[in-house]
Order: sequence, then C-alpha cells, then structure tokens
Amino acid sequence: MTDFLKESFDFSNLLTFSFDLLLVVLIGWVVGRERHEAGKTMGERSTIILIIGSYLFTYASLRCGVDHSRVIAQIVTGVGFIGAGIIFKKGEKDIINLTTAILVWTVAALGVLVGIGLRVEAIVATIVVFLVLWVRRRQKSKQKSKENTETNV
Repeated sequence: MTDFLKESFDFSNLLTFSFDLLLVVLIGWVVGRERHEAGKTMGERSTIILIIGSYLFTYASLRCGVDHSRVIAQIVTGVGFIGAGIIFKKGEKDIINLTTAILVWTVAALGVLVGIGLRVEAIVATIVVFLVLWVRRRQKSKQKSKENTETNV
C-alpha cells in the first residue's frame, strides 16, 4: 500500500471524520427543525445537506493540503449566491425569506467551523442561532395572539 493510501485509511482520521459528520448532521437537524416548526421552507433536509456540503469542502481542502482559506472563501461566495436567490420582494416594503437567506450563510459557516476542527465553537454558535430563531418566533407568536385578541374584543 502506498503512503497516501495508508494515510487515507488511517482509522483515527476515519473516526474523526465520522464524528464530525455526525456533528454537522446534528447541528443541521437542530437548526432545520426549528425552521420546520416555524413553518419555513428551509427545514431539516435542506440545512443538513447544506452543512454537510460546507463541511466536506472544508475537510477535503485540509486533507489535500490546498489553501483552505480559498476554499472557505468560495463556500461563502457560492452560498451567498444561493441565499440571494431565496430573497424576494413583495409589494413596496415587504422582503420575504431574508432570515432564511442569512441562515443558509450561517449554516455553511457552522459546517466550516466543524471542518477546521472548531467543534465546540460550532456547538456554541448553533445554540446561539437556535435561541435567536426560537425567541424571535415566540415573540412573533405572542404579538400575533395579542393582536387577534384585540381585534376580537
């Protein structure tokens, strides 16, 4: 077996890769589940696939010895392009899917964090993202409930 194959099939690399892959799936599921519960179009499947993609590009760049900062920059650009396609203007003032577009970008960043080995930071950032989304959804729900009560009285 060549040295390249020995390194490629190193059990510790495979174990780390598998752990990281499970971690990004969990992160993607947590964020996607919150969006699903909020009735948004980007749910678990989309966020999981997105975060896996950003993780795989980052991981591959580190393993292959290429300049990973350039790969990360391309992830940011590519995901930004996807996000731009999600945003719609409705009427004069309403902009739809802005949070979803920003979330696409953020989920990709979480995948990059795991890919470069910043797992704890990715977990903390996921908790913060989840709380921001969840708290805001709760506030909107209470506000809507209050408005409905006022109009029914």
